[in-house]
Amino acid sequence: MIKFFRHLRRSFINQSKTGQYFKYAIGEIFLVVIGILIALTVNNWNENRKNKLTELEYYCKLLADFNLDRQNIAILYKEAEHKIEISKKLLVELNNKNKDKSYLLNNYLQGLRTNAFVPSKVAMTDIVSSGKLNLMSNDALKNELLRYYGELDKLLYQLEINQSKSLERVFLYDDHLQFGGQHFDYVEKSLGQEILNTLPVNNWHLDSESKYYKQFQNDLVFFITMSEREKQHFNTILKAMESTYQQLKKECETK
Repeated sequence: MIKFFRHLRRSFINQSKTGQYFKYAIGEIFLVVIGILIALTVNNWNENRKNKLTELEYYCKLLADFNLDRQNIAILYKEAEHKIEISKKLLVELNNKNKDKSYLLNNYLQGLRTNAFVPSKVAMTDIVSSGKLNLMSNDALKNELLRYYGELDKLLYQLEINQSKSLERVFLYDDHLQFGGQHFDYVEKSLGQEILNTLPVNNWHLDSESKYYKQFQNDLVFFITMSEREKQHFNTILKAMESTYQQLKKECETK
């Protein structure tokens, strides 16, 4: 094709057909310009198509993160309820004075222990760090995501404070030997019976007036309070994510 145009151009020049040559030259320039415009249009279309696919892929990845968070929250919510039930049961058993101290202490740990909620932010971190937030053409959803993650950080901070306050309780006893810290299962296993026999014994769990009894009792009520607060925070997180979650489902389903 290129050889044909070259031959045609030379033919016009050789025959001194200047007018026809200029018409031909203008036509050739026009064809080149049209070709460039078509190429740019195709390239832009292809780029937009790839960006749209990337956008949809991000929506689905964000949705996967949300689903994982919802599953983890459901597990942690049940754990919080379990801690409440353990603490309530211990309060009754402490009052009845029908359980040994080792039993009370090890169940105390069950009411104390907690797993932190670590949200999955893989997709959002990737979007922000790669500078591709502008690929989200749904401005309403983009603003919802930014709002949600901002609110989530505040709630995570509250959860962290609650958990740290609970963990601090076990270190507030002025004498861990008198309190009976050596009777936690993992400590007993480490010390061995020979060493345990050399340590002091304080049956504070049988004395309602003992400071350790009262502190232990206060701790159990505190654990219940903090676990209830955890449940409230989890419900707040689920409520905060609901609108964004539904929008992500809608966008992802169009893929």
